[in-house]
Amino acid sequence: MSPLSGPGFQPTADTVSWKVHFRSAPSEVYRAVSTPLGRSRFWALSANQTDGVIQFVQSDQTECTGRILDDVKNELYSVEYFGWVVTFSLASTEGTPGTILTMTCTGLKEAERMEAAAFWVSTLLRMKASVDFGVDLRTLDPELTWQTGFAESC
Repeated sequence: MSPLSGPGFQPTADTVSWKVHFRSAPSEVYRAVSTPLGRSRFWALSANQTDGVIQFVQSDQTECTGRILDDVKNELYSVEYFGWVVTFSLASTEGTPGTILTMTCTGLKEAERMEAAAFWVSTLLRMKASVDFGVDLRTLDPELTWQTGFAESC
Protein backbone atom coordinates (compact mmCIF):
# COMPACT_ATOMS: atom_id res chain seq x y z
CA MET A 1 0.00 0.00 0.00
CA SER A 2 1.23 3.48 -0.85
CA PRO A 3 2.13 5.72 2.09
CA LEU A 4 -0.01 8.38 0.39
CA SER A 5 -3.28 6.50 0.67
CA GLY A 6 -5.13 4.21 2.95
CA PRO A 7 -8.50 3.57 4.50
CA GLY A 8 -7.99 6.30 7.10
CA PHE A 9 -7.10 9.15 4.74
CA GLN A 10 -9.80 11.83 4.97
CA PRO A 11 -12.56 9.22 5.48
CA THR A 12 -15.58 11.56 5.75
CA ALA A 13 -17.12 12.55 2.42
CA ASP A 14 -17.80 16.26 3.05
CA THR A 15 -14.88 16.92 5.42
CA VAL A 16 -11.15 17.55 5.39
CA SER A 17 -9.26 17.44 8.67
CA TRP A 18 -5.56 17.97 9.43
CA LYS A 19 -3.46 18.21 12.59
CA VAL A 20 -0.38 20.37 13.04
CA HIS A 21 2.04 20.49 15.97
CA PHE A 22 3.24 23.97 16.90
CA ARG A 23 6.17 24.77 19.18
CA SER A 24 4.22 27.82 20.26
CA ALA A 25 1.75 28.02 23.15
CA PRO A 26 -2.01 27.71 22.52
CA SER A 27 -2.42 31.46 23.11
CA GLU A 28 -0.10 32.25 20.18
CA VAL A 29 -1.78 29.74 17.85
CA TYR A 30 -5.20 31.01 18.88
CA ARG A 31 -4.14 34.62 18.18
CA ALA A 32 -3.13 33.60 14.64
CA VAL A 33 -6.63 32.39 13.73
CA SER A 34 -8.72 34.73 15.87
CA THR A 35 -7.29 38.17 15.06
CA PRO A 36 -7.17 40.18 11.84
CA LEU A 37 -3.39 40.60 12.13
CA GLY A 38 -2.86 36.90 12.79
CA ARG A 39 -5.02 35.79 9.84
CA SER A 40 -3.37 38.34 7.53
CA ARG A 41 0.03 36.75 8.19
CA PHE A 42 -0.80 33.38 6.64
CA TRP A 43 -4.41 32.95 5.51
CA ALA A 44 -5.45 36.04 3.55
CA LEU A 45 -4.08 39.36 2.36
CA SER A 46 -6.46 40.89 4.87
CA ALA A 47 -9.10 39.43 7.18
CA ASN A 48 -10.70 42.31 9.04
CA GLN A 49 -13.52 41.66 11.43
CA THR A 50 -16.60 43.67 12.39
CA ASP A 51 -19.49 42.54 14.60
CA GLY A 52 -18.58 38.86 14.40
CA VAL A 53 -18.08 38.83 10.62
CA ILE A 54 -14.73 38.46 8.84
CA GLN A 55 -14.08 39.98 5.42
CA PHE A 56 -11.35 37.81 3.85
CA VAL A 57 -9.48 39.31 0.88
CA GLN A 58 -7.09 36.98 -0.95
CA SER A 59 -3.99 38.15 -2.86
CA ASP A 60 -5.89 37.91 -6.18
CA GLN A 61 -8.59 40.18 -4.64
CA THR A 62 -11.11 37.31 -4.31
CA GLU A 63 -13.32 38.13 -1.33
CA CYS A 64 -15.31 36.08 1.12
CA THR A 65 -17.44 37.10 4.08
CA GLY A 66 -17.77 34.62 6.93
CA ARG A 67 -19.48 34.70 10.30
CA ILE A 68 -17.56 33.67 13.40
CA LEU A 69 -19.50 30.66 14.65
CA ASP A 70 -17.63 29.76 17.83
CA ASP A 71 -14.86 31.40 19.82
CA VAL A 72 -13.41 29.93 23.01
CA LYS A 73 -10.17 31.69 23.88
CA ASN A 74 -7.08 29.48 23.41
CA GLU A 75 -9.24 26.40 22.70
CA LEU A 76 -11.59 26.71 19.73
CA TYR A 77 -12.31 29.00 16.80
CA SER A 78 -14.86 28.33 14.06
CA VAL A 79 -15.75 30.47 11.04
CA GLU A 80 -17.57 30.30 7.72
CA TYR A 81 -15.23 30.40 4.74
CA PHE A 82 -16.41 30.19 1.10
CA GLY A 83 -19.49 28.22 2.16
CA TRP A 84 -17.57 25.81 4.37
CA VAL A 85 -17.34 25.68 8.15
CA VAL A 86 -13.72 25.75 9.33
CA THR A 87 -13.00 24.85 12.94
CA PHE A 88 -9.67 25.12 14.71
CA SER A 89 -9.39 23.11 17.92
CA LEU A 90 -6.31 23.69 20.08
CA ALA A 91 -4.83 21.46 22.77
CA SER A 92 -1.70 21.80 24.86
CA THR A 93 0.87 19.08 24.34
CA GLU A 94 1.68 16.95 27.34
CA GLY A 95 5.26 16.84 28.55
CA THR A 96 6.58 19.32 25.99
CA PRO A 97 5.73 22.92 25.23
CA GLY A 98 3.51 23.46 22.26
CA THR A 99 0.08 23.07 20.76
CA ILE A 100 -1.73 20.48 18.69
CA LEU A 101 -4.08 22.23 16.29
CA THR A 102 -6.80 20.21 14.60
CA MET A 103 -8.38 21.97 11.62
CA THR A 104 -11.67 20.55 10.37
CA CYS A 105 -13.34 21.90 7.24
CA THR A 106 -16.90 20.68 6.65
CA GLY A 107 -19.54 21.28 4.00
CA LEU A 108 -17.29 20.36 1.08
CA LYS A 109 -18.74 19.23 -2.22
CA GLU A 110 -17.16 16.08 -3.65
CA ALA A 111 -15.76 18.03 -6.61
CA GLU A 112 -13.81 20.42 -4.34
CA ARG A 113 -12.66 17.96 -1.69
CA MET A 114 -9.28 17.02 -3.19
CA GLU A 115 -8.33 20.64 -3.84
CA ALA A 116 -9.53 21.63 -0.36
CA ALA A 117 -7.30 18.95 1.19
CA ALA A 118 -4.27 20.40 -0.62
CA PHE A 119 -5.32 24.00 0.10
CA TRP A 120 -5.49 23.36 3.85
CA VAL A 121 -2.08 21.65 3.92
CA SER A 122 -0.61 24.73 2.25
CA THR A 123 -2.49 27.12 4.54
CA LEU A 124 -1.61 25.26 7.74
CA LEU A 125 2.08 25.04 6.86
CA ARG A 126 2.09 28.79 6.14
CA MET A 127 0.48 29.21 9.54
CA LYS A 128 3.14 27.09 11.25
CA ALA A 129 5.91 29.08 9.55
CA SER A 130 4.30 32.33 10.67
CA VAL A 131 3.48 31.37 14.27
CA ASP A 132 6.54 29.29 15.15
CA PHE A 133 9.22 31.04 13.08
CA GLY A 134 7.90 34.51 12.15
CA VAL A 135 8.24 33.72 8.45
CA ASP A 136 5.75 34.70 5.72
CA LEU A 137 5.86 32.08 2.96
CA ARG A 138 3.25 33.76 0.75
CA THR A 139 4.08 35.32 -2.61
CA LEU A 140 1.57 38.17 -2.12
CA ASP A 141 1.70 38.66 -5.89
CA PRO A 142 -1.81 38.84 -7.43
CA GLU A 143 -0.51 36.98 -10.49
CA LEU A 144 1.01 34.09 -8.50
CA THR A 145 -2.14 32.57 -7.02
CA TRP A 146 -3.55 29.21 -6.01
CA GLN A 147 -5.59 29.30 -9.25
CA THR A 148 -2.39 29.65 -11.29
CA GLY A 149 -0.66 26.80 -9.47
CA PHE A 150 1.28 28.52 -6.68
CA ALA A 151 1.05 26.55 -3.42
CA GLU A 152 2.34 29.38 -1.24
CA SER A 153 -0.23 31.98 -2.28
CA CYS A 154 -3.19 33.04 -0.22
